[in-house]
Amino acid sequence: MRKGFAGLKKLVLIILAAALALGMLSGATGAAAEVPAPEAPLPARPAPREAAEDRFPDVIDRVTVPGTEENFRFRLDAELLEIWFPNIMNADEAILMYGGDVWLIDCGDVKMGTRGAELIRKLGIKSIGKLFNSHPHHDHLNGLAVTDQAAKVEELYICFPAASTEHMIRAVEYADANGIPVREYRSGSEFTMGDGAVSLKFYVNTDPTLDMNNQSAQTMITYGERNIFFMADMEQLGQVVLINHVVPRKDLKADLVKYPHHGKSPLFETMYDALGAKAAIVTNKRVEDWSGIKYLRGKGMPILYTNREGMYLHLVTDGEHWVCEYVDQAAVGGLSD
Repeated sequence: MRKGFAGLKKLVLIILAAALALGMLSGATGAAAEVPAPEAPLPARPAPREAAEDRFPDVIDRVTVPGTEENFRFRLDAELLEIWFPNIMNADEAILMYGGDVWLIDCGDVKMGTRGAELIRKLGIKSIGKLFNSHPHHDHLNGLAVTDQAAKVEELYICFPAASTEHMIRAVEYADANGIPVREYRSGSEFTMGDGAVSLKFYVNTDPTLDMNNQSAQTMITYGERNIFFMADMEQLGQVVLINHVVPRKDLKADLVKYPHHGKSPLFETMYDALGAKAAIVTNKRVEDWSGIKYLRGKGMPILYTNREGMYLHLVTDGEHWVCEYVDQAAVGGLSD
């Protein structure tokens, strides 16, 4: 009997030991369950376009370096800002196109304005929403009539008095006779194109001791991270006033600069440094001995001339990269009538 009891006792002890062991195992398993299991790695995502294009420079200059960055392409759905320069020299005109808007900065003289009108027709432009005159000299304003006859000018914006020069007087008379409202803009005026992503901000020296060239309106055009600064005909005296009294130096940083006064004179050195531009657009007939051209060459600055025979200068950006190129005139539009 005692032997049987001992056996039973042994069996109970074995069962208890097994139960205890199972309890410890269960407890251990429960404790492990409280620690989050490592997450499975996420599948790799395709690199966004911005990251993929980091290898491309901000300014792709196919004018002075033909064929550069041949693999670069804008996204098919990108909204592009285009700036076209007619084949002009010693006069200023630029055609801005973005989001269905077409605006002009200056319109040349009669001869160069006629070249601008030809390009306007080729591009299929029927109306020009705003035409901004930087200052009322003949080579920036006398092309108003031929421009309006190519595509209706909806508004003319001026920053000098309506009777400031004979050229301005004639332009205002033409505008009045042809139903073009004449409006004013001032230093600090801002305008936006299309969906508002492209902005134009104007700076004007009002120092009466300066001549008209040195009071000419400066235009900063910005789209996303990219920008271009139009300097009209402002030379060093005006640049000194501008940078010291009108514009914070940091606001002058620009990828590209429309060089002032057709390259006739050097920039004020502080202005050059503030701009930090990577290329200069020059409305010149390639007068190599002008001091501004020598200055740019001494700086190693690429020069994008607007009057290469048979070509139009075309700048385009998606807000991340500029492409600067020449486009064969024969390849543009063919829409003139």
